[in-house]
Amino acid sequence: MRINKLLKWLKITWGLTYIAFVVVFVIVLGFFITGMLQDKKALIDTAAMSTVTLLLAFASLPSLLIQLLSLLEINQKKTYTATKKCPHCRHTIDLKITED
Repeated sequence: MRINKLLKWLKITWGLTYIAFVVVFVIVLGFFITGMLQDKKALIDTAAMSTVTLLLAFASLPSLLIQLLSLLEINQKKTYTATKKCPHCRHTIDLKITED
């Protein structure tokens, strides 16, 4: 019982830490971009613009990975199962339907 409780709290703590990290990352990036937009010299500086571009690209990597993994499942046919009782004999019938 203690291990299950520990794993539950570990999962909750990890989830809250991840959410806090994402929120802090977005806030810091927002301050960084706002500061660059107010300073005309920073807009001309290519190093600062490259840093912002790389940070935004880094933030979009997880969604890119999810999109690539979802492309692998396009050719797989999905199978659906429906359960229905026969109107005459009242036995349960399992219907398996595969999409074309």
